[in-house]
Amino acid sequence: MKKMYTITFAGILIFAVQVFSPPVVLAITLTWDIPQNEKLEFVYDASIEYYENGMLRKIYSERNIIDLLCYEKEAKGQAVRGSFSVYRKNINDYVYRLEEQYFSDFHINSNGTFIVPEGVFMPNVRHLPTFPQGDVHVGEVWKAPVNIVFNNFSVPLILLLEAQYTLLFINNQTNEAFIHYSILIDKTLKDKPYPSDLPIKIYGQYAGQVTWDIQKNQPKKSINAYNLLLIFGRTGELSTIEFRMSIDQTNMAYLHVPEDEKKKQQKEIEKALKQDGVSVDSDSRGMVIRFSDILFDFDKYNLNTDARKVLDKLVEIIKAKYPDNEIIVEGHTDNIGADEYNQNLSEKRAQTVAAILKNKLGHDKISYRGMGKSKPIDDNSTAAGRQRNRRVEIIIKM
Repeated sequence: MKKMYTITFAGILIFAVQVFSPPVVLAITLTWDIPQNEKLEFVYDASIEYYENGMLRKIYSERNIIDLLCYEKEAKGQAVRGSFSVYRKNINDYVYRLEEQYFSDFHINSNGTFIVPEGVFMPNVRHLPTFPQGDVHVGEVWKAPVNIVFNNFSVPLILLLEAQYTLLFINNQTNEAFIHYSILIDKTLKDKPYPSDLPIKIYGQYAGQVTWDIQKNQPKKSINAYNLLLIFGRTGELSTIEFRMSIDQTNMAYLHVPEDEKKKQQKEIEKALKQDGVSVDSDSRGMVIRFSDILFDFDKYNLNTDARKVLDKLVEIIKAKYPDNEIIVEGHTDNIGADEYNQNLSEKRAQTVAAILKNKLGHDKISYRGMGKSKPIDDNSTAAGRQRNRRVEIIIKM
């Protein structure tokens, strides 16, 4: 079988079609606004069918979580610090596995245009939506450039496309606008030399509708459809890769948590847990609850009895203080043993804890990843250091 491609669909906004009865007909000015020190979290859930040469090869779920923190307001828009996390789950999996993460700083102009530094992969869908200047009337149609970046090949591939938008209607009672968009993809890559792994043709379509908060100047939710067909043939034999996706998107706004507040919350969690082998820290990932070699018996990935009691206490804290926050579980090992063995053990341990948290918390903004021996926090040359390195970290994104 050929190499399986994965297409990360994360953009800033991807929308969908719904049917409503418009209560009023108005005109509005559409703009983008993220207040300073506010973070917008976008959660994209996609059901994906993957085809090779017309044959269905795989069905899986992908989740993209995008966090945009506005760290500076500008006359034309906002400077944002973005994190883009990609999670995947096969049909038989219970929790998502964190597979890719990207970080970037860029600008979003008030009309929706992105100013992204050269060489930055994410955001991979750019300028969507872009708004015209001045008032937009219900039924008005406009067009604006859209860029889609593919990072699945030996070199990044940027498609320069055009989106067509329609302001369908405005709900005056809920302060919502409904905007339909459509992007046709029809690109031939034969006119100049390209690396052999790039397709010769790309066909596809984005289509959807966004529910836009006209009071906050931010998106609220959307449902989307995305089909993409890649035709390969630079080495002579034609072959195809196809993706068919349906995507639901929701978002939530958070205020930035200052460092002194993080430290205060950190001490509160430590005091509430009161457990040897448990420490609480905070770093760029969020609040980190670290369990050093106390959750599992040696060479096992089933929780021991005492571990369940500690996790139950942590669940109570999360439900009370962080009910909507994303949680990532990381497994770590010491440097004893083969790399592959340590990687597998760390993944299985993290997966076990993530599954338990999902059951107890009642939501699935929970994922896991195994780090093996790659991220030690102590000296592996000592027994005490190795014990600290054999750990599970539960990260509450702040």
